[in-house]
Amino acid sequence: MANCEKCGAELREGAVFCQKCGAPVAAAGTTAPIGETVINLAGWGDRILAYIIDMILAGIVLGIIKSIIFLPSWALGGMMGVPNYVPWSDFGFDNLFWFVYFLFMDLTYGQSIGKMVMKLKVTNLDGGPIEISQAAIEAFGKAFLLPLDLILGWIFTNQKNQRIFTFLAKTIVVKTKSS
Repeated sequence: MANCEKCGAELREGAVFCQKCGAPVAAAGTTAPIGETVINLAGWGDRILAYIIDMILAGIVLGIIKSIIFLPSWALGGMMGVPNYVPWSDFGFDNLFWFVYFLFMDLTYGQSIGKMVMKLKVTNLDGGPIEISQAAIEAFGKAFLLPLDLILGWIFTNQKNQRIFTFLAKTIVVKTKSS
């Protein structure tokens, strides 16, 4: 087993990034980090566009669901407020919807609809599929604390373009190879 050159932690076979400190792992017999030659990290612009696509497409589904729930209430005169379609602003039904959406999509496909369109994928630090705990941490940050998640990510994890909850989940977002 190899050890990380930065922190000395033992590396799993095939690791692209150190599971402990996140440093890129050098390929056997080279000085170039594997992360620079094998994994193409997604940039913030692509990730934000993917999120906007998700908000539009999955937001239509959310709007239909909320209409089914709220229109009967409104028609009877008991509307409980105007539905809010910004996912991280009310900590209610919308947030639960977005949490389940991102959890399901990232866990099942490794990518949301927006990421599919933008040809991006969420992987573990080795470049493999993520586990349910990682998907849940990722989804929680997007559904409930996105502005804080992004700002702290820009400040503290700029090397791998991670949000804070992406960092905590030990995942990265990569560009997929186009066919």
